[in-house]
Amino acid sequence: MAKSLSKIRSEAFRRQAGRCYYCGVVMCADEPTAFATAYRLTLRLVKSLCCTAEHLVPKQDGGCNSVSNVAAACWLCNQRRHKQRKVAPTPDAYRALVRRRVARKRWHAPQVFERGLI
Repeated sequence: MAKSLSKIRSEAFRRQAGRCYYCGVVMCADEPTAFATAYRLTLRLVKSLCCTAEHLVPKQDGGCNSVSNVAAACWLCNQRRHKQRKVAPTPDAYRALVRRRVARKRWHAPQVFERGLI
């Protein structure tokens, strides 16, 4: 029996110790209000930190819902990888780009860095 995408995402979240595959931020898996309170963030900002299932090979390119093809990524990284591009960059190329921007503190909102989430 095939696993549901939510179960695969949860497994990836645990495997990655709750951190985004691309930027390394601590992600919110559930309970956004509790997460917002714990880290003193707005719910709007927490939305960008919510855990999503990121298909390393997009489904439109033949990727599937499998443990080997799904990583846990924050909503922001997932959206930005696919936004305004005809072809998404490879996971390795995108991860390198994101990590460079994170190093300059130019990826997430300043509060994410100030609260030690990344």
